[in-house]
Amino acid sequence: MLDPKTAARLDAIGKLGFTNPFGPERPQLEAIIVGEQVARTSPWSRSLDWPLEDPALPAIQREAERQMAVADEGFARGAAYSEQDCELIRGAALYVLYYRYDSEMYESIIAEHGAETVDFYDAFQQDFRELFRHVGPPRWASDPADLFALFFQTRRAFHFVFHQILGNSIAAAKLRASVWESLFTHDPWRYLRHLQGRMHESSTLILGPSGTGKELVASAIGLSSFIAFDGTRRRFARDFRTAFHPLNLAAMSNTLIESELFGHKKGSFTGAIAARMGHLEGRTASETIFMDEIGELEPEVQVKLLRVLQSRTFHRLGDSEPRSFGGKVVAATNRDLARDMQAGRFREDLYYRLCSDVIRTPSLKEQLAGDRDELAHLVGVLIQRTLGDAESASFEEVMSGIDQGVGFDYPWPGNMRELEQCVRNLLIHGRYLPATAAPASGALDTLVEQMQNANATLDQVIRTYANWVYQREGNYSRAGQILGVDRRTVAKHTGDTLHPHKHPK
Repeated sequence: MLDPKTAARLDAIGKLGFTNPFGPERPQLEAIIVGEQVARTSPWSRSLDWPLEDPALPAIQREAERQMAVADEGFARGAAYSEQDCELIRGAALYVLYYRYDSEMYESIIAEHGAETVDFYDAFQQDFRELFRHVGPPRWASDPADLFALFFQTRRAFHFVFHQILGNSIAAAKLRASVWESLFTHDPWRYLRHLQGRMHESSTLILGPSGTGKELVASAIGLSSFIAFDGTRRRFARDFRTAFHPLNLAAMSNTLIESELFGHKKGSFTGAIAARMGHLEGRTASETIFMDEIGELEPEVQVKLLRVLQSRTFHRLGDSEPRSFGGKVVAATNRDLARDMQAGRFREDLYYRLCSDVIRTPSLKEQLAGDRDELAHLVGVLIQRTLGDAESASFEEVMSGIDQGVGFDYPWPGNMRELEQCVRNLLIHGRYLPATAAPASGALDTLVEQMQNANATLDQVIRTYANWVYQREGNYSRAGQILGVDRRTVAKHTGDTLHPHKHPK
């Protein structure tokens, strides 16, 4: 019989293997296993010094291995373990098996060539038998090949969610946790027992402003689908890199959208000189079709897509033969679908087929709200991506350029896409002029007309002229030099307020 302290640690180790790594439960479980001094204090996010060793992971792995060794000694001397004890030991065995092959799986993910065939499955299979020789594997993981496929899916999911969704803010942490739930649900045990390999049956709808990374979220989901593994051939059913198929619907005409999605029969329309297979045809459960800007679909195409989601069948244009679709649909839009449904521009029945899994990507303004250090973190990561190194001189240059150019309270209407281009502008030209700061000569003309008619107040004159100079220069400091005042006075008259920046420690 396990003592309460050992049982609590084994329980935490078993849960840790499948809990949402980006949710609040993980730090709590880590604290039970290795203590609060070693465990992380917040959900997982990318730091600027990544990939330095995370102190919690090796400590947890050592404790899990130690607990398995103690359990083996107990079985060897004939200790009496209850079925509940054996279930806890099973959970620890799963954790140990996963992390023994974590580095090999990571190398398969980042390899330049295909990842269908692996050369470490034999060792994995041997460890599987060794770790479960006393307690047996879980009922849902009796075949080591199925467990191997699940572990590879989990490792891919962590990799793509972790690397593609940036930010330390609460909004970014919630987004990562939400994407993880789209892959494994909020209840991992239900997923393991009933939904493994079936999540393609639920469509995912990603909503959010332009520039907030909706396609990155979609690709994280599409590249992390469950892919079956053939233990005899040591081969996955497909390379995960070929499982994600993005389509930008807004860039296509109505006829082209139908042809791209459903395919067409020869002669079905002018220019159809040969039969063509569409993107939906022949897709399997491991494949994802990403339909960006789904709010732009015309009503007649919406009807056909609804039929696909309802019956998993469709017809090529001009053809009566039914064809099947076996993949997952991920759709995205920046439109207000509630308003579009009310106006009759988007079908309610299609929305209710898509909304079983909704993810909302936050604006950059939401991510930065209440945390000035978050901007510094994101800038540091973007510099690191651009230069390969987050060296301090470039960081200081970019932060100073943002301060002088738009100020730290700038709302970033273009979101992360705009911030990335702002960083590149500052690295290339040393300045950033946002689209909203283009010189507004019309306002100046209006002011002159008002002044000629003695209809302009002194405040209007100062504010309009200060805005015009700032917009022309794109920089508070240079505008201040022209106007003979300091940059904060320019900001005051243009309706902005500059704040000192706290640099990351």
